[in-house]
Amino acid sequence: MKVEIKLDGESIKIKKGALHKQLKVPADYKFKLPELRRINKTDNGDLFSFKGKTFKMTPLMKKRITLAITLMK
Repeated sequence: MKVEIKLDGESIKIKKGALHKQLKVPADYKFKLPELRRINKTDNGDLFSFKGKTFKMTPLMKKRITLAITLMK
């Protein structure tokens, strides 16, 4: 399901819940800004741990985390 949001006057479409699915957390989980900033420092291709699970940072995941941080500000 795609949702349309406005960011700096520009309309973009995103997949609702995509970051939750990618990080394997429930849909009702609320991300915290410090934890997103911590994992956003990870370079593409490197492994990182989130909620006891290990993930590999991909360019798409990095974009989704960056967008989430931007929307939380």
